[in-house]
Amino acid sequence: MSFRQMLPFLFINIVVSAAVVLSLLFWWDRRDNQPVAEVPTPTVMGALGLPTPVIAEPPSGASPPEETAAAEETQPVVHTVQTGETLGIISQRYDVTIDDIMVVNGLVDPNLISVGQQLTIPVGGIPTPTVPAPAEEVAALPSPIPTEPAAVAGEGRVEVAGVVDPGSLETEAIEIINGGTSEQSLEGWTIRDEDRNVYTFGRMVIFGEGAGVLVHTRTGSDTATDLFWGLSEPLWRSGETLTLWNAGGEVVATFVVP
Repeated sequence: MSFRQMLPFLFINIVVSAAVVLSLLFWWDRRDNQPVAEVPTPTVMGALGLPTPVIAEPPSGASPPEETAAAEETQPVVHTVQTGETLGIISQRYDVTIDDIMVVNGLVDPNLISVGQQLTIPVGGIPTPTVPAPAEEVAALPSPIPTEPAAVAGEGRVEVAGVVDPGSLETEAIEIINGGTSEQSLEGWTIRDEDRNVYTFGRMVIFGEGAGVLVHTRTGSDTATDLFWGLSEPLWRSGETLTLWNAGGEVVATFVVP
């Protein structure tokens, strides 16, 4: 084929190439001016053809189970005072200090408790005080008043309630209570056994309605409810007679160790 015969084909090829180039340039210009649609990033689960797990949110205001369980464990206990109980005995039963019980219940004297009185025992510790609401919104809270009014007049009637764990130096103690209706000073009173061992009370007052004190055989630091004889060996044995004398030299009570 001669060159003259090829000219029409060359012309058509040039026109088609120019049209293609112009079309590409026009498309590229339109592409730059159009907003690019956001393509969601595929997750690993989506890439595998599995549904994406949805994590359920806890309901608003709900507390985690751990916090709920902890709150239940620290709820205070209400204890009703029984005959012969002292704050020392109650504190040992619940493993709570006497000071914490006095603070929570607004007590001034550890000996001033009455039979039937309801005491709040802070088993989980004394709660941290919170900021009170406005005065008009604060509900009236019950005062720590004994369920039975404490007697203010009458006679003191001191008794030996018993001997705790005789023969064991660490826990051996004499329990003395006031079953009367008024306070009784024990200053100058004595406890004596059959072997002429004598314990003399210092300044000590016990109130009525079952208030009392424990006199431990071993050495220790005296408190309002617990006194310590200071001996290095157990003092009481089965069948031995304990005698309680007042400051005037009179026998107030006797007790035979079972």
